Amino acid sequence: MTLLTQTVAADSCLSDSERSGVGVGVYFDQDMLVPGANDDRDYTMGIGVEVFQDQGPLYLMGGLFKRLDPLVGFDRRCGRVFRSFLLGSVNYTPDDIGNPEPIFDDRPYASLLYLADKQVVADEERALGVEIMVGILGLNIANEVQTALHQWYRDVSGESEPVDPEGWRYQISDGGEPTLRLRLSDSRRFSHGDNWDLAHTWDLNLGFQTNASVGLTGRFGDLNSPFWSVPYDPINRGNFVPAMKGDELYVWTAGRLRGIAYDALLQGQFRDSEVTVDYDDMRKLVWEAGVGVTRGWSGFQLTFSINAKAGDTRLDDAPDTHLWGGLYLSRQFD
Repeated sequence: MTLLTQTVAADSCLSDSERSGVGVGVYFDQDMLVPGANDDRDYTMGIGVEVFQDQGPLYLMGGLFKRLDPLVGFDRRCGRVFRSFLLGSVNYTPDDIGNPEPIFDDRPYASLLYLADKQVVADEERALGVEIMVGILGLNIANEVQTALHQWYRDVSGESEPVDPEGWRYQISDGGEPTLRLRLSDSRRFSHGDNWDLAHTWDLNLGFQTNASVGLTGRFGDLNSPFWSVPYDPINRGNFVPAMKGDELYVWTAGRLRGIAYDALLQGQFRDSEVTVDYDDMRKLVWEAGVGVTRGWSGFQLTFSINAKAGDTRLDDAPDTHLWGGLYLSRQFD
């Protein structure tokens, strides 16, 4: 695997005026954002708040990443290093959430509250990211948030659904368990024009999720931001960090093929869980895809996306595919 080198031509360096300041992103995933797709199952909700900065002091794990520098070719001399912290939460449920009994023929309840520390080195043709995620599985906050959201929706709509979830006591690592994941991701632009670009990607995850993927991304429209900053799936497996650069409006699409070796959100981790999925019942190869439209203006960026993935298991009541919407807003300060 060939990685970025530390040798950079002088004309590729960014001037101080081109370097971005501190920014904040707020991300929300929900299947109710897609009309007709509000099944309230599988990946039911994700929330993330990201603080990102180019060339600033916002950095906690510098010692570790400095030791990785010779391996991944991080170059701090030319303003190509981007950093972020993302506080996020993801929640998964089976289909029959009104059932108070353990459900063994669908995916288990699972939740993760995490903090991800990410560093990206990038130029016009390539980007490589390293991320360390620390989190806690099995907290009751997922139950509280989902119950409150369902009650609010019933009050507003006057309908009797969605019902309150009754099975969170059977979630993976119920009561709480710490977890960890290391992620490496890479993207290279292989073709582009004045108003479009194409890139291929790969990533590798080690930890509570151990898997690897290859994929493609493409954009078309009025482009000003870097090719690698496509806001695809930022809460779950977004490879990089926001990078906004002037006004723009573009549509994008992305797809990945992922090989799965281990997933604690299905199989459980060290702590005993009453409902888990056997390795033989998991899909070892899954597809992921998304399409979206992104608008940038005056230091803001807004994205709406529709995302889909193959079902994670082959269990009888588990879905073969899942669809959800994403709404992502970022603000960058000079």
